[in-house]
Amino acid sequence: MMVGVWIDATGDNPQERYGERLRAWSHAFAAADTEPQAGGITLDPVHYAMTAWDLATRPTDGPPYVRFHPRVLHAACHRPEGTYIVLAMVKLAAPSPERIPDGWFGWQQGESGVPCVAPPFDRRAALFTLELRIPIQAGRLPTPTRPEAEGLPNLGDAQAALETLVEEINAAVVPFLRILDATS
Repeated sequence: MMVGVWIDATGDNPQERYGERLRAWSHAFAAADTEPQAGGITLDPVHYAMTAWDLATRPTDGPPYVRFHPRVLHAACHRPEGTYIVLAMVKLAAPSPERIPDGWFGWQQGESGVPCVAPPFDRRAALFTLELRIPIQAGRLPTPTRPEAEGLPNLGDAQAALETLVEEINAAVVPFLRILDATS
């Protein structure tokens, strides 16, 4: 089954590593003045989900907790000002819509069938991308529960938020990945 993003359950205790990241960055879950909160932690589903996503995709010394299909160059979640939604923005590597001039390189087939690898930096490249904007309504997100420990977000709540975001993003991204992979 094709997926665009997934929670990495492989390796040495990935969920435990993610839980450590949540504890280290618990201040990112602090409630804003206007948000519902318990134990100093936001109970706002949008704030909670965006923070859980950010910590799961942030570069660290280990592998990220949320992984991407090779065509997914970047995926981020934002809250547009004046809205109560999560806006997932996903950039996909896409083939050139037109023939590119001689001397320029586009996306290349990588090792082990990886569909999109950028040419080396010492070559001129014209790399086309497709940006998807996926609005996710707050009502689709799970509501966080009261923290089990004062000032610390619950791993189960963060996991539930990530699972919802991954599901919503994949529902939008996978049809594009199928088309792009078929045209490569």
